[in-house]
Amino acid sequence: MELTINIKEHQKIPFFLEHHQEFDYVEILNISEEESTFPKEHQKILEERLKKIESGETSFRSWDIIKHKYERKII
Repeated sequence: MELTINIKEHQKIPFFLEHHQEFDYVEILNISEEESTFPKEHQKILEERLKKIESGETSFRSWDIIKHKYERKII
C-alpha cells in the first residue's frame, strides 16, 4: 500500500522523515517539493496574513459569509 502525505510546514519535513525512518515497516519511496502555483510575492503576503491571524492581530471570515453579504446587496 502506498500513502501520499503533504507536509504543509516545510521546516518540519526533516523531523517527520527522521521519525518515520525508525519504523522497519515504512519505506520512503519518493520525496518531492511541488512548485508553488503562485508568485513568491503572493506567498509572502499570504504567510504574513496567516501570522497576523495566528497572533490574534486580525481575524477572518469564511468566504461563504462574505459571499452571502454581497449577494444580498444591490449594486
